[in-house]
Amino acid sequence: MDSQDKKIFKIENLEEYKKWISQQNWYQTIHLKNGLITKGKLNTHSRIQWFDRFNFLDKTVLDIGCNSGQYSMYAKKSGASSVTGLDVNKNRIYQAKMLALNEDIDVNFHIAGIDQAKSFGKFDIVICIAVVTEVENVLMALRSIRDTTNKTAILEMDLARPLIYASSNKDWWKKDSKVSRLGRVAEMHRHKHAGWVIHPSLEMVLEIFGDDFELSFLGKGLRYHKIVLSRKQ
Repeated sequence: MDSQDKKIFKIENLEEYKKWISQQNWYQTIHLKNGLITKGKLNTHSRIQWFDRFNFLDKTVLDIGCNSGQYSMYAKKSGASSVTGLDVNKNRIYQAKMLALNEDIDVNFHIAGIDQAKSFGKFDIVICIAVVTEVENVLMALRSIRDTTNKTAILEMDLARPLIYASSNKDWWKKDSKVSRLGRVAEMHRHKHAGWVIHPSLEMVLEIFGDDFELSFLGKGLRYHKIVLSRKQ
């Protein structure tokens, strides 16, 4: 499943470690040991305050779309028993593996997409930040998260927000038996990287996860909307 062209190695000298960090192109802003910080394009560290609300102690965690591993490593440092991070970007997984090794954090990182998540098994907590919004098959993506979640799914994604829902076609989206007609509300948006993508409604998200889950809408996140789906006891 993995292909790795770049060598993963321990950098013993702090100045060399700083140099390696400075030479990388980062998306995430990650706070590391010795006061080091990756110069990310977005202040992704601001999400940590939200993650502080969750109990990772002794939990198994899957981070889908883990980027350079920021939230995967946070979960492990917060006491998770095991953490797996997935991303389709080979260079991000290289960065994640390098950071995990040099920060002495035990996380399993793999080059894989959300469509492959189920092959890694089930996890107590699934983190999926800004991924569902940026894939073409949003229904597949939501089902992949559902099928890998034992207890809690932590999502940041965009949602449909039209003021009026109207359709002259009573059979709209009829072929998808997993979505009820009352919840068949979505918007099509053009994403600069993924092309045309679907923004579902909260009703669609909950319908796909099913009656075994409760949904909590927590408002605006760093980029999209924060949603937590918790399996009922």
